[in-house]
Amino acid sequence: MANNGDGTKNNKSKQRAPRSQFHYFYGSTSDGSAAVAFSPPPLNTKEIEGEDGDHVQNELDSLVGEELISTDNEGEETVDVVNGHSRASKDPTVFSSPPAICGICSIAIVLLIVGGMVVALLFLIPHTSAPLLQTQSFAMPFPQVDRADFGDPVEGFIDMDLFHPNLIAPPGSSQAFVFPFPTGAFWTNLIVPSPQGALSYPIAVYPYAYRWSASSLQVSYPAGHRIVDTQTIQDTFAPDLKLSAVEELTKRYVIQFDPLSVTLRYISTPNSKWETALVQGSPYITLQYLKATPVISPWSVFSNIQCPGDADENFSDLMDDAGENSGQGFSERRQLFGVCSIDDSDPQYTTMRGVQFIFRTPEGANWIMFTSEPINLKFDKIRKTTISAAAAYTGVVRLAYIPSSQKEDEKTFDSSTGLRRLIYHSATYPIGGQVSYDFHSVTPQSSTTKADEVGRHATVTFSYATQSMVAPALKSTSTQSLLMLALPHHAELLAESVKLTTKKFDLNYRCIKGDMTPVVGSSWSYEEPLFNFDFDRNFKVVEGSDRDLILNQVEDDLNRVLPTFSENVYGYGKQVARLAQLAHIAHHLEPTKGSGDNVSSTDSLLGKATKQLSKYLETFLSSDVSDGLVFDSKMGGLVSTNGLHDKGEDFGNGRYNDHHFHYGYFLYAAAILGRIDPSFIERFGPHVDAIFHDVAHATNGDSTSVDSEKMFFPMTRHKSWFDGHSFATGMFPFGNGKSQESSSEAINCYYGAYLWSVVRHHDVASDLTDFSRLLLAMEIRGAKTYWHMLPSDVLGNNTITRPQVYPSKFEGNYMVGNVGMLDVAINTWFGADPLYIHMINAIPITAVTNALFEPSYVQYEYPFLMGSRSSVEMAWRGYTISIHSIIDPERAWKDAQGLISYELDAALSKSQVLYFISQQPGYGRSSITESSSKNGKDEKSSPTQAPSKTIPIKIPSASSSSCENHPNCVAAGLSGECCPTSSNSFLDCCKT
Repeated sequence: MANNGDGTKNNKSKQRAPRSQFHYFYGSTSDGSAAVAFSPPPLNTKEIEGEDGDHVQNELDSLVGEELISTDNEGEETVDVVNGHSRASKDPTVFSSPPAICGICSIAIVLLIVGGMVVALLFLIPHTSAPLLQTQSFAMPFPQVDRADFGDPVEGFIDMDLFHPNLIAPPGSSQAFVFPFPTGAFWTNLIVPSPQGALSYPIAVYPYAYRWSASSLQVSYPAGHRIVDTQTIQDTFAPDLKLSAVEELTKRYVIQFDPLSVTLRYISTPNSKWETALVQGSPYITLQYLKATPVISPWSVFSNIQCPGDADENFSDLMDDAGENSGQGFSERRQLFGVCSIDDSDPQYTTMRGVQFIFRTPEGANWIMFTSEPINLKFDKIRKTTISAAAAYTGVVRLAYIPSSQKEDEKTFDSSTGLRRLIYHSATYPIGGQVSYDFHSVTPQSSTTKADEVGRHATVTFSYATQSMVAPALKSTSTQSLLMLALPHHAELLAESVKLTTKKFDLNYRCIKGDMTPVVGSSWSYEEPLFNFDFDRNFKVVEGSDRDLILNQVEDDLNRVLPTFSENVYGYGKQVARLAQLAHIAHHLEPTKGSGDNVSSTDSLLGKATKQLSKYLETFLSSDVSDGLVFDSKMGGLVSTNGLHDKGEDFGNGRYNDHHFHYGYFLYAAAILGRIDPSFIERFGPHVDAIFHDVAHATNGDSTSVDSEKMFFPMTRHKSWFDGHSFATGMFPFGNGKSQESSSEAINCYYGAYLWSVVRHHDVASDLTDFSRLLLAMEIRGAKTYWHMLPSDVLGNNTITRPQVYPSKFEGNYMVGNVGMLDVAINTWFGADPLYIHMINAIPITAVTNALFEPSYVQYEYPFLMGSRSSVEMAWRGYTISIHSIIDPERAWKDAQGLISYELDAALSKSQVLYFISQQPGYGRSSITESSSKNGKDEKSSPTQAPSKTIPIKIPSASSSSCENHPNCVAAGLSGECCPTSSNSFLDCCKT
C-alpha cells in the first residue's frame, strides 16, 4: 500500500474516499507542546471462518492479535502484523487462503529437495543446545485417573460452553482442554458457576474488576468504592459501567489467555461480534467491535456528557502556542481539536460524533472514551441510562476511569498531566502479555549488600503484545508509547526512566495493593535478587552441652512425633517434613566416628532418622497411605484421593486449592532425604518431580503454546506473576477473587522446590535451580510487601525502606491475615486472634524463616503480638519462641525448655526450635546453658503456659536503653538493648 504525498493512500484497484473531518487528538505530555493529529489506517478485509465452521468473506473480524480497525469503516486490504510478526495463526478462527500451486510446482520440488538435504545435515552434524529452561520428559509415576469416576467431573465445576471450541480437547481425549488448566489464574471466576446465577463473581484486572453474563460485561473501579476500617480493606465491586451491544448475543467465549491477560468474545452472528483483552495493569478498558452496536450503561445515570474542549473543560494548555496566542475563542479551539461535536437540538436525544468523549455520573465517576474512528453516539437525556452507537460499528473503543489527582490543590481536568497522558497514549493498546526471565551473576555493589543476596539475580520482564488504532503494523507508532500501571513491588525495583513521576502523571490509580505507578513502554524489566543459601543459612557449629541437648531431644522426638498413615495429605506432609528436619539436625550435629567425641557413630541417630524418613516418605510416594496422590488427566494436576471423593476434603485439594501449601512439605522432606541418601533420588526422583511440576512448572503459560509432550502441568499453578506472589484459591468461586492466607507456607513450597532442584540437578547455579529460586525470591518479597506491615510512625523513625501499601490505621496490625485481589483482612479461616494471624504466616520454621522475618521487622512485630498476651497455647508456642529468637535468642532458648514436643503443631518439634535458636546470629552458649534441661527431654507443663516472662535481675549499671528499664519490653519477654536497640532502632514496647 503506497502513501501519496498528500497523506491519502492508494492501491492498484481503487482510490480511497476522502476521510472524515474528525481527527484523532493524542494530546501532549508536556505543557505547551503542539497537538498532533494522526490519520488512522484502512479497514482490513480477510477470509475468516464463521462460528459454524463455514468460510465467509467478511470485513476484518475482531480477533485478538489481529489489526482490528481503520478510521473510516472502509474495506481495504492490509497486512496482519503485530510488532513486526504475524499473529494470525494464534487466533482460533483465522484461516489462510490456499496458495496457487500450479505456478510454483517446480520451485516447490526444488525447495523440498534442498530442505531435505539440510535436515539430513542437521542430524549428522553435532551441535549443542541453547541454554533454555526446559523440563525433562517422563512417565507419570502416580496413578492416572478420570475425575468423573470419583463423582466430580470437570463439567461439574467449569462451564465448558464458555470456552472457544478450539480450546476444548477432542472427544475421546483423556484431557478436558488442549492445555493443562491454569487453576490459579486470576480469571477463573468467569468460568466457574456463580451463586449469583447468570452473573459471574468478579475478577480483578488491576486497576479494574469485571463480571460477565450472557448479555453484558460489567466494569468497576473498585478502589473508588473502598471501605476501610482497622480490620479490613474492601474494594467493593460496583458496576460503574455495563458494556453490551444492541444486537442479541448468542454466544460468549474465553478465546485466549496468557500469564497477564485473558480475552473474551461476545458473538451475535459470525458477522457481528465484539471482544476485549483484559490485561493486568492497563488503565484502559479496550473493546474491539465488528459490525456491532456498542451500548454503555452507568451504575445509576449519566449526569453529564461532553467533548474534551467544552467550555468548562477547555484543555487550553494542550494547545500549541499559535492557537493560544491567536485570540481564538472556544469554538475555534474546538474546531482545531476536531475530536467531538454535540447536537442537543432533539428534545429526547443528544447526539455526539467524534473520537473522544467524557462521561460523568452523580457518584463522581468520570470516564474518558476514545474510538479508533469517528462514531455517532446517541444519549437518552430523559432517562440518562444509556449511551449507544447510532449504527453498527467496526473499530476499537477504549475507556479510562479518571481518578482523583494526587495534587493537593485538586486542579481541574484542563491542567491534569495525567489526563494528557491518557489522551497521548490512548492509541496503543495491549492484547496480551508474556513473562520472561534471565539469570546472571552479579557482584556486590556496596558493603551493605546482604550476604544472602550475593551471587545471582534474575531479570524479570513483562512484554506486552500491542496494536495501534493508527497503524496496522505499529510502524508509525513507537512501541514505547504503551501506558501501563505497575504495582508497588514492581515500582520498587523498576528503573526510574520508565516510570512517570507525579508531576508528569498526577492521576492516582489505586488497587487493593496500593497506589499504582504509571509506566511507559510495551516491555519493562526489574532485577530480582536470588537468595544465596540452601539447607542452612550460614550454618553455625554448635558444640558441647548445647549440642548434646539438641541431639538428645532429636532422639526423643524420633520416638514420639512420627507421622500417621491415616492423616490427610496436608497433615501428613507436615509430619513428614518435621521428621525430615530431625534427620537434617542429626546430619549436621551428630559427630562422626573418629571425631574425638565420646558419641556413637552416625549409624545410630542419623541412621535411625534416615530410616524413618525413608519409610514414611516412600510409603506416601508409593500411594500406600489412606490419602495419596493421583494424576487428574482431565485438568493436568496431582490431587488427593480424599479431595476427589469430596470437594470439601483436604481444604479443597481435589479442586486445586492449597496445592503449594500441601506439596511444599513433601518437596522439603524429599530434598533432605535425597541429600543424605542419593539412592532415594534414583528410586523416587520421578515421583518428586511430578509433585515439583504441579506447583513449579516453567512452561505451558498460555493457551497457544502448550508443550504437552513433556509434562502436562500449567505454569506455576498458584503464582500470579503480576501480583508477585501466590494465591491459594483453586476452582472455587470467591466473591473477592483469588486470595491467600499463609504466605509463609507458600514460601515453604518454593523453598522446597529450590532444595529439590539442588539435590536433583547437582548445580546450584543452573537455570533449573535458579527458576525455583526466582519463585522463592518473588514470594518472599511479595509477603514482605503485602503481608508484613509497619505503621508509618515506625517507618518514619527508622532506616527501614518499604512501600506503604495500606492505610495507616490498618497497618497498625503489623500482619495481614488474608490477602485477596479485592480485599485484605486481619483474620484467618479459623479465627481472628492476632496469634493465629501472625503465626499462620510464620509456619513452618526452617532456614528460610530468617529471610522472611528480618530483625528490623520482628523487633516491632513481636512486642505488638506479645505485649498484652498472658498465655500462648502449646500448639503455637514453638512458633512464637522461634520468631522471638530472631531478636533475642538467649531469652528464646530459656523459654524453649518448657516446650512439649508432641503437643506442638504437626510441622514443628522441640528439636527444631532448639536448633533454629542455635543458628541465630545472636546465639551465645555462655549465658544459655545453665538454664537448659540436662537431657533435652520434654518437661511437662500446662498446655496454656505462656513463655517465661520472669523479670530479669536489674543490674545497677544498666543503661537507659536496656529492655529491663521499660516495663512493656519486660512484659514482652525481651532482654538486651531495646530503646534503642544496638542498631539504633526503637521498639514498639518503648512507648509509655
